[in-house]
Amino acid sequence: MTSQNIRIDNLTFAARGERLHSKLPLTEFPRLCELLAHSKGESPEVRAPAPTDNGEVEFTLTGEKNALGQSFLHLVLNAHLLTTCQRCLSDLPLNLTLNFHYLVSNVDESALDELETEIGDDFDIQEVSQAMDVKLLIEDELILALPIAPTHEVDCAPVTMQSGEKPNPFAALKGLIKS
Repeated sequence: MTSQNIRIDNLTFAARGERLHSKLPLTEFPRLCELLAHSKGESPEVRAPAPTDNGEVEFTLTGEKNALGQSFLHLVLNAHLLTTCQRCLSDLPLNLTLNFHYLVSNVDESALDELETEIGDDFDIQEVSQAMDVKLLIEDELILALPIAPTHEVDCAPVTMQSGEKPNPFAALKGLIKS
């Protein structure tokens, strides 16, 4: 795929039961690249994407229309990203497999709360659009799925001092007190 946007008419896509499957390099997602690890020796201002061996997002977008006439989109993401461990500041590979389900609906703001209560947590609502940007949706979901402070599963850096631990300045005077 090229660096062009992937736009679909999401209502028609769902109604026809269409399927879109592709692999995109991380360079297609500039906002996501800003949050990932940089190549060695580059300053953070460069905002370079992660190395190409970790730089790809595979996605499958499937449309569906049920017997009640409701239109749905199902998005499956597989991403291999390179983040930075917040303990040791070394590279931390992150493999994400994510599934999202959307109800395509033209709902006004006043009825939105009622609809969200009705459909529960199983589906997010995607507004009807004749030019929905699929890459933007993928990038948004990946950014939201990134851990706030990624760390290795095992301790990777020595713990120096826990928050709130301070040496007692009067400990030296304790020996001077006569009993």
